[in-house]
Amino acid sequence: MRELANSMIDLVLGRTCAGCDEPGIGLCDGCTRALQPRVRLRRDLDVGDVVEGLRIPVVCALDYRGIVRQVLYRYKDHRIRQLAGVLGPALGLSVAFAADRAGVPARVALLTPMPTRRDSLRRRGFDATALLANEASKHVATSGIRHLLVDTRTGGAAKHVGAFERELRAIDAFRVRRERALPTKPVILVDDIVTTGSTTKEAVETLLMAGVQVVAVATVAGTP
Repeated sequence: MRELANSMIDLVLGRTCAGCDEPGIGLCDGCTRALQPRVRLRRDLDVGDVVEGLRIPVVCALDYRGIVRQVLYRYKDHRIRQLAGVLGPALGLSVAFAADRAGVPARVALLTPMPTRRDSLRRRGFDATALLANEASKHVATSGIRHLLVDTRTGGAAKHVGAFERELRAIDAFRVRRERALPTKPVILVDDIVTTGSTTKEAVETLLMAGVQVVAVATVAGTP
């Protein structure tokens, strides 16, 4: 009966696979297999200009290309919130691997989502990164989630610009929330995608300069 009901929904709504556009399927078997995590260290982020000798592991669970790229695009730009449940396990594994790489038990670490621009929040109607963090927390035990950063940028999104322009746009892109005392627990910054690392570096450095103990960055996907 459930399969029949899903088929009827597909027929009426014209539902297609978020990864390959196969008609009548929420997420097909092939795309589901393509989203199986293969966690890896994407890079060690050099923040020695803030804390001498410090390098922060940046971890991703999927390669940002093909089906993975399409599903993330559908999730954010087509506002298909249900895909957070598909991507959450990958981020959860990324968090666990990042904590281990940093030498910190995941259960004592605090997750802080990369902040979303206000214009993106208005356009999508939800915080895509925060929702992913919530889904990830169902798959890895941590000490909780707390929003520590605000994105102060007002320009357009940087997804189609080059590495140099990304670096320029990232300068002074964030500020730390001051509503409450800052945490003393180790913090893992979480995000959906890491590409050049410029924005990630700026976010990590902003937290470090405020006295937050950032130990790692965990993402769903990274560029190969």
